[in-house]
Order: sequence, then structure tokens, then C-alpha cells
Amino acid sequence: MNYSIRPLTQKDEPFLWQMLYEAAHMTEEGNLTVQDAMNHPELARYVNNWGTKDDMGFLASQVSSNQPVGAAWLRLLTGENCGYGYVDSQTPELAMSDDKPLRVYAILPEYRNQ
Repeated sequence: MNYSIRPLTQKDEPFLWQMLYEAAHMTEEGNLTVQDAMNHPELARYVNNWGTKDDMGFLASQVSSNQPVGAAWLRLLTGENCGYGYVDSQTPELAMSDDKPLRVYAILPEYRNQ
């Protein structure tokens, strides 16, 4: 599969919600949806209002169809908005969720292992 990688933009927020759902292992929880990720405050902070000056990430797309297939991103979360992996106010987070890592990268299931 040929793919391209580009920086994430504010327009990519809808796809980031889907990637957050995958990253948080929500498919393993049964009947949960992307909307459940959006409604979960501890998870939503990793995507909500994407595109601030401290947000950074990349989106991978299949070249032939321009279909987004994966993303990797980081956010600087501070104060009361800090997440699972808070270190300090200058260090962007990679997160942990209870017993499973909350990866801040994800690939759609049908494109994995390619």
C-alpha cells in the first residue's frame, strides 16, 4: 500500500475522534461508539478543539484514494486539563488508561499489518 503522511490540521478533528476510539481500545468494550469517546471527559481532552498552538500530529492517507488510515498526535495538557501521562507543564503527553496504554496513535483496523 502506498501512503502519504502530512501534518494534522483542524479539519482532521473528526478523523482524530475515530482514531481516539481505536487508541483507547473501545472496540474491546462491546457496544461503545466514537460518540462514547467524545462524551468521555478523560479521553475527549486528547482531541477536543484540536488545532491549538501546542497541538502537533500527523495523518497517514492511502495515496490511491486519499483515505485517511491512521494518525499520531500529541498535546500539551496542563492544569486541570492534564491527562493520564502528565509529567509537567512543558512536556506533551503520551497517556495511560487504567490497565491499557492509551496510545496517541492509531490505524484503522483494516489497514493494520500492511
